[in-house]
Amino acid sequence: MTHEQREGGYSSPHWKGDGSTLDQSFSGLIKVPVKALDITWGNDTRFWQQIDLTDHDTQEIGFKEGMLLLQVNWIEVKGNLNITPTEDTKYEIYYMVKFRVDAFGWHSAPIKFKVRHKGEETHSNIMILESYREKHDVWHEIPGGEFSVASKDPVNVEFGIFEVDSDWWKGGMVLGGVKIKAKSG
Repeated sequence: MTHEQREGGYSSPHWKGDGSTLDQSFSGLIKVPVKALDITWGNDTRFWQQIDLTDHDTQEIGFKEGMLLLQVNWIEVKGNLNITPTEDTKYEIYYMVKFRVDAFGWHSAPIKFKVRHKGEETHSNIMILESYREKHDVWHEIPGGEFSVASKDPVNVEFGIFEVDSDWWKGGMVLGGVKIKAKSG
């Protein structure tokens, strides 16, 4: 990953996603790798580290790289997607997450999942991720919301994970990427 440069040669502590890394090659599935996400403090190795996933992990979830959350007080991970479906479609967003055995701080940190579609927030959900943390070293598809788009109607969708209200430090989570799946029925 490269750092976003500012004047004077200093890099930003925040990771700015590269949307060109999106994978829309499979019908009904869009894969958003961590490289395509904006991650607050993602360029600061005190808080996040880019990691190569094992061959087993890559085979299981379909991503080769992940971001290991070492510790943060404030989580903000955002994605942005331009989509033009061939038919009216409802999509579901899933965050591919694994908690390490030493993960901490998830028992009292309400994590908010948001989706914005056509400039308006269309979905918001808050959950405590402790039940996922208890099943460590297993990949979880954590639901992050849904949205609908009309046939041949190009639309921009923004989505994200946020926890900016508590003072709890959180860590020990691996973010493998985001899957956006066409919902059947």
